[in-house]
Amino acid sequence: MSAWADAVTQADIQVLYRRFQTLDRRKKGYISMDEFLNIPELSINPLSQRLVTLFENVNFEDFVKLIAVFTDKASKEEKLRVMFSIWDVDGDKRVSRDDLAIVLRQRAGSSLTGGELQSLIDKVLEGAGVGPGGALSFEEFCAVFQGSSLEAMQIESPQVMVEGFVI
Repeated sequence: MSAWADAVTQADIQVLYRRFQTLDRRKKGYISMDEFLNIPELSINPLSQRLVTLFENVNFEDFVKLIAVFTDKASKEEKLRVMFSIWDVDGDKRVSRDDLAIVLRQRAGSSLTGGELQSLIDKVLEGAGVGPGGALSFEEFCAVFQGSSLEAMQIESPQVMVEGFVI
C-alpha cells in the first residue's frame, strides 16, 4: 500500500466514497468497465481500455489503493508498476514487441503507418538495451524512465478527483 493510503484522512475517505458510489451506478459494491467508461474524460483517452482494466470490478478498498498511486505521495516505483501493468498487455510480466505495438497503436491511432510503428518499437527496445526480439522486464522498463519525474501521473487531492475530471 502506498504512503498516501496510510496517511488518508477521514475527509478523504468520505470524498472518495461518495465518488465511488457515484461511479457504482447499479450499487453492486464494485465498479464495472462500462461505469468507468461513462466518465467522459476517461472515455476519450486513447488508453482508456488499458486504464479501465486497472479499475474494473474493484471494490472501495481497492479503489482507494489504486487512486493512491496517482498522488504526489506515491513513490516513483509505485507509479512505474502501474505504468508497467498498462504496457504489459498480455500480463506475462514483460513488455514485448506485441505489447508495445498494441499500446502505441491505441495511443497513436492511424497517425502512424505500420513501418513507422515498427521503427518506433525498434527505437524503444534499442534505447532500453533490448534486442529486436526481446522484451522489457520491469527493471528494464524502469531504466527507460530513469531521470524522469512522473508528475503527469498524479492528482492533487481527492477533492480534485470529485470536482475535476481525473476520476
